[in-house]
Amino acid sequence: MSTATAQKGAAPLVPERMPLDNRRAFYERIEANNKPVILTDAMKGWPAAERWTFDYFATKYRDVSVPVEWLQYNAKDTGGVERVGRVRKMSMQEYVDTLKAKGDETPGYLIGNDLFRTLPELHKDVRFDEYAVQRKLTEQLFFMGPRGTFTQLHLDRAHNLHAVMVGRKQWQLYSPRRDAELRPAKLSHPWSVVSTHDLTPHGGKADQLPGGLVPDYDFVLEAGEILYLPYGWWHRVYTVEDAIATNYWWWTWSMLARLGPKLIPSIALSAAGRIRKQQKLGREYREQ
Repeated sequence: MSTATAQKGAAPLVPERMPLDNRRAFYERIEANNKPVILTDAMKGWPAAERWTFDYFATKYRDVSVPVEWLQYNAKDTGGVERVGRVRKMSMQEYVDTLKAKGDETPGYLIGNDLFRTLPELHKDVRFDEYAVQRKLTEQLFFMGPRGTFTQLHLDRAHNLHAVMVGRKQWQLYSPRRDAELRPAKLSHPWSVVSTHDLTPHGGKADQLPGGLVPDYDFVLEAGEILYLPYGWWHRVYTVEDAIATNYWWWTWSMLARLGPKLIPSIALSAAGRIRKQQKLGREYREQ
């Protein structure tokens, strides 16, 4: 991602890289510091670190149907945010073959918890419970995508561990202290917030910083590394090489007690809205 349009300011940092020794002490430390950290050698002993390759998924799960998306967040003319693009059902083998072929059409992004629901045995390939978060409320996503896949600037209302098994991803992070200047925009669901600066049709481009604002951190997460991203940190992600990854969101009881009064009404309204609106392949969007 280019920083050619950046405003003048301090150069972005790279999070501390550190090995994982005492897991529980580490977990307590990073949650208290509220800063991103990169864990090195963090997937030793994980079956996913050895098994998860494009050929493995194409062979073992060749006929499994997966939703592949070409979606972006867009600013509505009437105000608000919508997801636009398309989603297509493909077999796993077809998707991996398309990704490898590098044809005229850019391969889509296989993202979401759909694969973990379809193939619950994949949960056994990752061992996030080693990070002393297994007794928290959690959710997990699967990511498989080609070079050039880009996720617009947003924040998640949860702590996050993002593990890369194959490939490399560039991350640009903005501190929660910068909420106001990033101009948050609410989505139809309450757990994520996007930046108005990074919406299509005028923004949402990987080679342009949102609002020209320099990130606090700018770095590449390598295969075999795990990024710890605390609650509230803004992030945009560019896939530097074809990649396979997974993440682990979790909420602590103290966090829910603090956020609950604001989020519960939003969750109820969001659920009611989804009942009224058409759902396509489990993802609400406008065909474009």
